[in-house]
Amino acid sequence: MKTHFKGLDVLRGLGIFILLMMHTAFYHYDGLYDLDLNNPPLIVTIIGLLLMFAGIFAMISGFVHATQYRYKQNTLGYSNKQIMRYSLFSALSILIVAYLYFIFTGPGLVNMATKSMNNSIIVEWINSGVLSGSNWDRILYVDSLVMIGMNIALLGCIYLWIQKVAKHKQAWFSLFFALLLFVISLIRLPLYEIYMNAIDSDNALVILALNWFVNKNNPILPFLAFGLIGQALALFYIEKGYKTCRNVALIEGSFMFIVGVILYIVLPDTMLERSIDMIWYAIMMAQFGLFQLIFIFFIKLYDQSKKQSMNIVSRALSRFSCAGLTIFFFESIFSALIHRGLLIFMPNLVIGLWGSLLFGLCLALFWTFILFLWEKKHYKYSIEYIISHALARVGHSHKQYKLEGKQV
Repeated sequence: MKTHFKGLDVLRGLGIFILLMMHTAFYHYDGLYDLDLNNPPLIVTIIGLLLMFAGIFAMISGFVHATQYRYKQNTLGYSNKQIMRYSLFSALSILIVAYLYFIFTGPGLVNMATKSMNNSIIVEWINSGVLSGSNWDRILYVDSLVMIGMNIALLGCIYLWIQKVAKHKQAWFSLFFALLLFVISLIRLPLYEIYMNAIDSDNALVILALNWFVNKNNPILPFLAFGLIGQALALFYIEKGYKTCRNVALIEGSFMFIVGVILYIVLPDTMLERSIDMIWYAIMMAQFGLFQLIFIFFIKLYDQSKKQSMNIVSRALSRFSCAGLTIFFFESIFSALIHRGLLIFMPNLVIGLWGSLLFGLCLALFWTFILFLWEKKHYKYSIEYIISHALARVGHSHKQYKLEGKQV
């Protein structure tokens, strides 16, 4: 049974590389607070869209975990209890890293109204010399790592539930459930308003009840649907083969993408205002479809074509799939240190839009070189290395084999 997809390694790595570049560019652009959100430059809109690509990581995670669960059941003879234990342990490990990341080393939260940045503890210390604590805005924020951790836990439960209620049509049931959940995610629009009112009135009960479902930036609604569509595509691949998996993604994904684009065109553009409204839902719908098309393209290119060897660029990107979490964890403090160093030698330095993009690209290429060297040591002592060895105590860890350059 196939459990390793080179195309998904490259796709995940490409996503991390772009995210590293865009993070650095966004947070070191000196004209950030002066942007006209009603009439932004095209490149700023593109950057905004690229920073909203968390759904593709959810989709990859859903696909990969579903294939691993099936392998553990069919080949290693895992029981449902063992699958659940492995899923929850994996989710917990990611969630621990996620909260450590966003509290201590993660990127800032921008407040355009006050022209201020809510930084993580270490980044704020580097930028201002002030060692302050965290705050509830950062603790409650649902970033991409928190989203992936929650998805792993919830999708493990859903995977086992679907096996029980839809024994012979699990892929179709997963697809239907994913689409239903995406439609239900429209409820985030009114719930987000209720959530913000609870913030204003310090209603802790409502805040805790709704936070992981509707709060910015990547909550359960709709990102669990992204993970579930990845799981559905995995089950189609396992049960029906690549062609059926491809056809489902092409038909359903194209429909969602087209409808989402049409809605985005006809609705008022509030994307850069970061509103949770119908334009946000249109973007999510377009991404929900587009990511499936990209997903299938990369599997076709790297796992289904006759020539499956990877060139130097593909290999470089796939390394981010191995240890990209570690790079992601430290990239904000590293870029802050570099920027701080530049200001020592050039105190009047002003980084414009294209300069910030160049700065981001240079740092992303630096991390590419670091991973090239680290691969020779099998990414020893990376966050992925630590998690995979911990996971091996509760079950077979595909990641551990991957870090060592082996295939299962």
